[in-house]
Amino acid sequence: MTSGPTTDAPLVVTYPAADGVGRTFAAIRELPVASTVVGAYADQRTALVIDDGSTLTQPLVAALHADGWRVEVVALPDGIATSVEADSVRSLRTWEADELARVVTAGRLDLVVQMAAAAGQDWADAARRLAHTVLVAKQTQPALKAAAAAGGRAAFVAVTQLDGASGYRGGGTGSALLGGVSGLVKTLAIETPEVFARTVDFAPGMDAPTVAARFLGEIKDLATGIADVAHDADGRRTVVPSAEAPATHVTAVPEISTRDLLVVTGGARGITADCLQALVTARPAGLLLLGRSEVSADPGWALGLEGAALKGTIAKRIAATGEKPTPRGVEAVYREITGSREIQANLTRLRATGATVEYVAVDITDAEAVNRSLAPYAARVTGVVHGAGVLADRLIADKTQEEIAKVLGTKIVGLGNVLDALRGTAALRHLIFFSSVAGFFGNRGQSDYAVANEALNRLAVRLKHELPSARVTSVNWGAWDGGMVTDDLRRMFASRGVELVPVDTGAGIFAEQFTAARGHDTVIVAGPLKPLSAPPADGTAPRPASLLVDRTLADIAAETVLADHAIDGKPVLPATAALGALINTAETATGKPVTEVSRFKVFKGVVLDGDGNGNGNGNGSGSSNADANAKGNGHGTGTSGRAQGAGRLRLFMEPGQGAGPGSVDVLASAVDDAGRSRPAYGGVLGTDPADGGPADRPDLVRAAGAADRTDAAHLYRDGTLFHGPTLRGIRGVLAADERLLLLVARLGDTRPARGAYHGRFHSPVLADLMLQSALVWVRRFRNRACLPMEIARARYFAPLPADQEFLIAVENVVAGPAGITCSVTALDREGRVLQVMEGVSVVEDPQLEGKFGPAARTGAATVTV
Repeated sequence: MTSGPTTDAPLVVTYPAADGVGRTFAAIRELPVASTVVGAYADQRTALVIDDGSTLTQPLVAALHADGWRVEVVALPDGIATSVEADSVRSLRTWEADELARVVTAGRLDLVVQMAAAAGQDWADAARRLAHTVLVAKQTQPALKAAAAAGGRAAFVAVTQLDGASGYRGGGTGSALLGGVSGLVKTLAIETPEVFARTVDFAPGMDAPTVAARFLGEIKDLATGIADVAHDADGRRTVVPSAEAPATHVTAVPEISTRDLLVVTGGARGITADCLQALVTARPAGLLLLGRSEVSADPGWALGLEGAALKGTIAKRIAATGEKPTPRGVEAVYREITGSREIQANLTRLRATGATVEYVAVDITDAEAVNRSLAPYAARVTGVVHGAGVLADRLIADKTQEEIAKVLGTKIVGLGNVLDALRGTAALRHLIFFSSVAGFFGNRGQSDYAVANEALNRLAVRLKHELPSARVTSVNWGAWDGGMVTDDLRRMFASRGVELVPVDTGAGIFAEQFTAARGHDTVIVAGPLKPLSAPPADGTAPRPASLLVDRTLADIAAETVLADHAIDGKPVLPATAALGALINTAETATGKPVTEVSRFKVFKGVVLDGDGNGNGNGNGSGSSNADANAKGNGHGTGTSGRAQGAGRLRLFMEPGQGAGPGSVDVLASAVDDAGRSRPAYGGVLGTDPADGGPADRPDLVRAAGAADRTDAAHLYRDGTLFHGPTLRGIRGVLAADERLLLLVARLGDTRPARGAYHGRFHSPVLADLMLQSALVWVRRFRNRACLPMEIARARYFAPLPADQEFLIAVENVVAGPAGITCSVTALDREGRVLQVMEGVSVVEDPQLEGKFGPAARTGAATVTV
């Protein structure tokens, strides 16, 4: 779509800034492969699948059956005939809540799979299906809560088939509106935190076995705090807020001009009117306001009356007719009069800017009425602002079908009626939808409102995909400091640290959306980046129960960093990557950052090669052959059995014994495809906040400043270090004696396997430089090849900087007959200590001589245990 020539000057909008209030963008973040909880659900478990006729239903039901589930299927009405084989198959005849209550089982229920993946729904059908999802959640919530209370996981999982990015790419053939089910799932997670809740989106065209396998991974995922997960052939991702706008469109979008005519729903009252005032003050475009209320002059008897005086007069007039005045009857007349007054006042102030403003009384949920009302204007309309909305706040358990239909009808069906009435006639260049953080984050008591607003978010992305030269924006507003926000609510939000959006600031943000710079904003959060619902109560989280967790090793097998960590030509899992797997799993399970590690050991590591032959046994440091086999260096100097295909790590986690209250014991065993396993790594991970931090090290900064720096590139060529380009981060030598080896390091962080081996503070790539430094000491002062075996204690105070110089110091060296122990400190150039590894045990091995060299990069490797 293009705009005609304009003489308007560039639009400039100014407004007062407010602390904590700004503009944030919805963005896609890649996720690592899910780590799965072994035995997450009860042995005898039942799944209920709500079949919407999607082609995805069959493979998901088959996958559940194969995984040991009893599966019950309920087919939706309107001619959906399910051919799915299940333990129980029933069909709904109507969309009524009472029939759903009769059909859904009253027995044990461990998993509800709400299919929302059928293609091609129109506005009304999509709204009806979305409303039904809320009723399904209401009906199944008691059984899920009971299953969770009995032990094991209980889950509510919605399945969509949008675009493999939760609807945020904009393509696909499925109904974008069905993405609104995410709002229900997020609200359910808030209202019923004991139930695992997630929306899983699959890209169209994915093969059935892949869909089935990934679905099973999602329902068993260790991470419980991710609401939206999407899959396509390339991987897994989620939706996150971002400070940077996604750079996906290059087509120019015109600014709003004085010749534009905007249709505005709900625009004559409330915050929408305030937003329009800011817009037409900056640029007096034409406005056609649609509202349900009739506008008329005050009756003579009401002139000059306000508040209680007006209500009292209304009550007297009702009584004079012989009827008994009731609070509801009085309130209805009062709202009619005050609403008409508000509309007239807003029309007057909008017109005072020079804008042409008209008001049409129409119910936007009535398609015929909307068509009649817009017909005289359609050819001149260039944009739509959808600000209409209603609330009917109740917990999911208390929702009524009528309330849900009213909320979704206004937000979804009402918008559809307006757009349909303009289709084929209007040249739409500006589409702005008023959404809410209640949908973006979920909000207690607002499941239907969250559903409606999430549907608007997905619709905006789809429309932007179809209309790249149009301005299409869904604005997820935070709570405004006005309107329905009472003093009590204001105090409640303040106690949670949720900033309210001042009217002038929010209105300015809205008007600014019509400038050239904001032409490609699609889904934004306007206001504080915080959910409206209260976070979990403060206090110490319970220590995690014992868990068995499976992590694939296939995700890292094809990474360049593995080819660059090779001994004798065979890629070896770095000890810091193994440590990262432990840390990442513990952080996912506890929700807390790991700040300390103790007793980390490499029992027998993981070697990767191209033909399935593994060398994982290594030179032992024990006093017998058996001990040597258990405590080998894990870096490929001996032999082990064959393993075909990619393997996995199985981690056993339990609360730390005798350590701090936030500690977790982790033992990781390597498992091959034949099911054979053996201990590979172990350690104790601490999640208690670090007490302050160590003292700065100005002595090391002084030593660095006084040193003559020599280049360290030769260390990667002369047999000192075996690491390839992605791990070559030792850049210079500053000091080198037996008491202190001081090095300069700098390296980009490649985040292998999409961060699956990272922690909040731990990078497997950058941390490897600390262990490399110990190897440098041994080569320089003992002229031997060696490998790290153990870290007695590691403390994390800050992340190591990516692609920035920092210092590494090797100190406190104690030499033994077969190696050394030392401490390794990483610090910035100002002397601030970032991370410390104490008791680093490095084992010397004559068999390693001549075997340090980069492996050939031949693609994906298999994993040998």
